[in-house]
Amino acid sequence: MRTYRASTLPFSQFFLTDFVGELSHSGVSAIELAQVHYSDVEAETISTLQEETGLHFTSMLSTVGVDAPDGIEALISILDTAQRLSISTISIASGGNETATAREIEAIIDGLKTVIAEAAARNLTLMLYAHEGSLAYNLERTQQILNAIPSENLGFYYSPFHFHRAGDDPVVALRTLSERLTSVYFNCGVDSETGSEPFWAPEMDFHAICQEIDRVGYAGEIMLIYLGLQAETPQPIIEGVSNARAKLESYF
Repeated sequence: MRTYRASTLPFSQFFLTDFVGELSHSGVSAIELAQVHYSDVEAETISTLQEETGLHFTSMLSTVGVDAPDGIEALISILDTAQRLSISTISIASGGNETATAREIEAIIDGLKTVIAEAAARNLTLMLYAHEGSLAYNLERTQQILNAIPSENLGFYYSPFHFHRAGDDPVVALRTLSERLTSVYFNCGVDSETGSEPFWAPEMDFHAICQEIDRVGYAGEIMLIYLGLQAETPQPIIEGVSNARAKLESYF
């Protein structure tokens, strides 16, 4: 049976207590915390929410680039927060940009190695996600970083959308990087180019992508991040997550 995790990033304007209980009734069993929700939250609050809702808080999202001013220090602070909240996994961006020079790439990889060593010392796992505009924007660059850092504390966080945006075949990207696969997520919500939902880039072959997820043997949670709604209450976003989960199940 597939399990699903929801990102709290689309709920940035709401308190955790405003929506996590409802998510537990929408086919979601786990939560990925965005920075707005983990920065100041107390460990006791997370523990209470887990007990009351049955949800597991299993990961955190960082958008901090290791090459940003004080980027390494900021990422290490996030590791400390994860340890404080008893959350073992953090998804991270590569930093950098698509036009990075060889020297810039080397510096970013060195910075990531420093952060990963700190993660290992805390028994934490980092998950590198590809994203347009960053160093790891496509398959080649993502593979370059992972090959340069063969640490068991650095895995790969797969999203078909970002490889599609980069001009790569999402199925080939997953197959190529499957040995480092740690988690999977889908970008959901209102597609800015087509206005369709529940998935961005509806032209992708979701059936083939889902079949490849099964073929490589991934059995962990699938994270859904439902963006693009200007909602005054959490409910439309919760419904969007629920609809996306049901639609995704039809592709498996």
